Amino acid sequence: MGNIIRILVNSRYDEDCKRIIDILSDQNDFRITGIEKDEVGTIIKSAQLKPDVLVLDLQPQGLGGEELAPIIHRRSPSTAIVMLCDKDEDDYAGLALKAGISGFLLKEYDTDKLVPVIKIVSSGGYYISASITIRVFSAVILMHNFPGHIIEQNPCHLFFSPAERGIVTDIAQGLSDEEIVKHLHFSTGTIKNCLTAIKRKTKLKNRVQIVVYSLVYGLISFEQLGFGIKAPWINDTNTNREIEDNRALGSL
Repeated sequence: MGNIIRILVNSRYDEDCKRIIDILSDQNDFRITGIEKDEVGTIIKSAQLKPDVLVLDLQPQGLGGEELAPIIHRRSPSTAIVMLCDKDEDDYAGLALKAGISGFLLKEYDTDKLVPVIKIVSSGGYYISASITIRVFSAVILMHNFPGHIIEQNPCHLFFSPAERGIVTDIAQGLSDEEIVKHLHFSTGTIKNCLTAIKRKTKLKNRVQIVVYSLVYGLISFEQLGFGIKAPWINDTNTNREIEDNRALGSL
């Protein structure tokens, strides 16, 4: 048996909580260390238990993920947070991810994905609901085909050096730091310094955010990723499973 993943669950309603617990209980490598119904209890338990993963089943009347995540991380920095949310909104997902959420799932569509997503985030990865990711990339393609339609907040002053652009492109292709070192012939220190500079320029915290941001604002392109102008997972003939299997960003 591998390492045990310790999980704290926040869910206000009994029916929703039972569904989450039923999904997680079948996993031999999961241990549910606590269940809380409100935000205050979740903050206290996170500080006490320091779980590997916190599952947040947030309700509209409570604190948002973008408000709760920094509070949790001040008390338990190593806890990865997976958020189940009713808000199918790109901006809200972006705020949550920027605040430190590692996994953003839409409750209506993604609850059954909790097991693989918990394993992804507990290993340091990130996951964004497929429907939101596809809309982001659809926006990228629209901007590619209609370059005159530039969104107002386009950071035209922002640019990446050739080294930074190469690193972001390799990250988007799913390469590890060790693989980037070999591919670009950079030292590990150079990779780390460039990533620090990229995060400072973009004011973002993790690799998923950086890749999506870079594609949306044209700092890297689909051509650089070897996809032409259309990413392979944005294909009307694909099934939902094929779309999700092709999501490169979900496993970064």
